[in-house]
Amino acid sequence: MLLVAVILFSASMVIPALHNSKWKELVQGGALGLTLASIISIITLIIDYLRESKRGA
Repeated sequence: MLLVAVILFSASMVIPALHNSKWKELVQGGALGLTLASIISIITLIIDYLRESKRGA
């Protein structure tokens, strides 16, 4: 998810047809949403890992 978000955001900055366009805002909003979702997923995975390692010890 994080890789797709980086690609989307980079594409919105590089593609000249998107400048001063509503599509640029939509693409950047999608990239932001994917970034936040991936950060939440990573935090959730870390918490689950720590809980499981705590039970196993």
